[in-house]
Order: sequence, then C-alpha cells, then structure tokens
Amino acid sequence: MDFSTVIRLQKNDPAFLALNKAWLPLAVSFLHYAFKQKHEVVLSQEVFRDRLDAYIDHINNTLADAEQFSHDAGHYIDIWSRESDLIRIRNRNDGYVVQLSPHAERLIGWFEELQNRGMIGTESRLRNILSLLDEVVTRSTEDIEKRLQQLHERRDEINAEIAHIEETQQVDGLSDVQIRERLNHISGMAAQLLRDFSMVEERFREMARTIQQAQLNPEAKRGDILGTALDADEQLEESDEGRSFRAFYELLTHPEQRESFDELIAAVYDMPRLNKFVAENTVLQRLTSHLLDAGERVNQSNQRLAEHLRRVVDSRNVIESRRVQTLAQEIKYTISQLADAIISLMTTSTRPSFYAFEGEPDVELPLERPLFDPPEQIKATERPRAASVQIDVEALIALYDTFYIDDSILRENIDRLLMSRSEVTLAELVTSYPIEQGMAEVISYLQIAAREPQHRIDRDARDTVAIRTRYGEEKQIDVPRIVYRRTDL
Repeated sequence: MDFSTVIRLQKNDPAFLALNKAWLPLAVSFLHYAFKQKHEVVLSQEVFRDRLDAYIDHINNTLADAEQFSHDAGHYIDIWSRESDLIRIRNRNDGYVVQLSPHAERLIGWFEELQNRGMIGTESRLRNILSLLDEVVTRSTEDIEKRLQQLHERRDEINAEIAHIEETQQVDGLSDVQIRERLNHISGMAAQLLRDFSMVEERFREMARTIQQAQLNPEAKRGDILGTALDADEQLEESDEGRSFRAFYELLTHPEQRESFDELIAAVYDMPRLNKFVAENTVLQRLTSHLLDAGERVNQSNQRLAEHLRRVVDSRNVIESRRVQTLAQEIKYTISQLADAIISLMTTSTRPSFYAFEGEPDVELPLERPLFDPPEQIKATERPRAASVQIDVEALIALYDTFYIDDSILRENIDRLLMSRSEVTLAELVTSYPIEQGMAEVISYLQIAAREPQHRIDRDARDTVAIRTRYGEEKQIDVPRIVYRRTDL
C-alpha cells in the first residue's frame, strides 16, 4: 500500500466517502440493526422501507429538533443505492430485495472493530496460529517416512491421554474463560467470512460490467467479447480465492460434511455447561444456513454472468441475421432496377452475362401438398352401462388421497448438488435426496432433464435407483442414465 493508492481510495472508495456524510450514523446503525442484529442476508424492499421509516421516527424522538432527520426512507434508499453504493436492490421472482454491498460490509466492520468488544481473547488466537502452522508443516511434507513419524507421534499422544484418563478418571477440560474466548473467536471468524462473501460476489459483477462495456463498442466482435469474458472467468476460477471458494462450497454442500457440521453446532447448544455462553449467540446457531445463503448468492451471480453471455451471443446473432436480410433486400432491389439493362445486354452481347447467387433455389410445387384426409369417425354401437349405486369407500379414499409433486423442490435439490460439482446423475442425486413419492417423483426428474437443454438422458447407459413409495414400500428400478449439468457450462 503506497501513498497514491491511499489517495485513490480516499477519493473514490464509497466506504471512505460515506465517512463525511451527515447521514453516516443513521446508515451504519440502521444497516447493522436490519441485517446484522436481525441476522438477515436480504430483505424485501417493502420491509426494508417500513423498518427504515420506523427507525427514523425512533431516532428523531431522541434528538433535538435541529438535529433530526427531515427526509423519509425513500430519500435515503435512493441515496444509499444510487450515489453511495451501500445497498443493492435486486429484482427476483418474488419482487425486489435489498442487500448490503461490499462497501457497506466493510464500513460496518470498521465500526464493529472500533466498538468496545469486551473480552479480547489472545490465548485462543495464539493456539489457532500454532494449529495452522502445525497443519502447514505436517501437511506440506512429501516425505513418506517423515509423515509416518508425525502420525506415530500423534498416536502416542492420544494413547498417553487415554491412559491418563483411565488412571485418574479425570478429564482436563477447558475453563469458562477459555470457552468464552474460543466461542467469541469463532463468532468473529464467522462474521468476517460472511462479509468476505460479498467481495467474491462483487468480482462476478465486475466481470458482467466488463462484458456490458465491451458489448456497447460497435466495433467489437462477438468472438472478442466472449474471449474477454471466458478469460476473466477462467482467471477468477483459477485464482487463489476462486479455488478456495470452490473447495469451501464443496466442503459445505457435501452431505456427510454438512451433517457433521450441523451435529457439532447442535452439540454446542445441547451441552448444559455451554448454555450460558451460547444462549444469545444466534449467529453460530444459524451459521450453516447463513453460509449456504451467502454461497448461493455467489453462484447465482456466476449463473447471471453465464446468462448474460448467452444474451450477448443471441443479440449478436439477431443483429447479423437482420443485416443479412437487409443486404439481400438491397441486392434484389438493385437487380429489379437494372432488369431492362440486363435483358438488353443478354440479347445483344455475344457472350451471355448472368448474376450468380450462392445456394440452391427453393422450389415449392402446389401438387406437393398432401390431399385432405378426413378424420376417422368413431361410432358407438353400445350404450354405456349404468354405474353401480354402491360406491367402494376405498375407491373414494384413493380418489381423494392425491398428491402433488413440486418441481421447484426437485430443481432445488439438483441445484444444491450442482453447486459443488459440474454434473450429477440421478442415481447420485437420490442418495442425498431419496425418492419419497414413488415413480411419480422419478418421472418428474425425467421431465426436468428432458425440458432443459443443459441436461442429458443417456439411453445407452442404465442406472439402478432406489425409491420409496407413498405407502413405505422400498423398490429398485432401472432407468436410463440421467445427467444434470450446471447452466454455466
């Protein structure tokens, strides 16, 4: 960090510029209350506006008349979203939503660091540093003998601890101070991790803006635009943060790792001794869902980038197609204007002249059309038989007890597994999300693969899928191999 970099950040960074604004205390306190204290990732625009209006009224009641905020929520929403870039308003299927920008995350983080945090745990941080250093040293060696020696030493330490517990019937646990220190450290790292996600999402948005700027250039070719986008995407994927995010999401979405993570968090809240330390720590309790939501936002940004690339290709194809049609019309018009000159030249010249066009002519003969074929008339020879006046109760129950397969839930199951891998088969999918509605659910998965072009049905290969009917029966069925793929591939 040099002098020119600091000057540039001071003049252009939205977080720096917000420090000089009169509405800064209102923005930081309300955004912290609405998103951090409430543990929300996104809020609907209507809810955000209502909460901001109520918060302004509450703050004005504590201020003198000359210090009160005179504008309503709409005024500050417009400033924070357009000029200061502290919040982002996105359009989703269920309406407009508001989320924090990376600049707001950084701004709130500054004030959280400045605020008195109570206990400052140094021992847990030192142990964390030592643990990471030990992992780097032990996991970086490629010497087999050295690695085996390290494992043997660890085994000896575990055996010694087991013998000590068996001999003394006592466990050397953590003290209350150490527990509080470690839980505070975990909460701090979790909050920082959630803030860092917005920076990764911002990288994808920068790529989208780069593509838009390249598309506006009239001299830019489609191949150049796609090349720029694919190079930027590959650079982001192969960067250290891209690889780290991919490894993180594979770890978080892996069924076994996810289950182990949830069990650890549940165990913390189930231990009576820890109740007084974690009773009000809702961040840790909902950490898994927060991380999944934040990671899914990053993946959605990547999918929007892929969708934008497809729109670039489609729009360029439409423009080129219209240009070809225009040129063809101009050629036809020119020939029609020179028809007399062409005929005169062909009749007077000793050498015939022709206009040559590429492609074969389209010939459509009237007799090629098929003749009218009247539809077959079905004649009933017997009258319908009258139904029985006695109705079976079981038949009525079967008629009433219908069920509905929600395709959106099935698509969510597919998308969650595709977050950590490029493609997944139906057989792999049902191991994480078992079939509970029988063949109807399998057919719905087949329909999703048949309707969406990125998926594939391989009829030359077969997979065995375990299903459970609505009545609890377990069956094995043989289906064509169904491969679901991400839309960004």
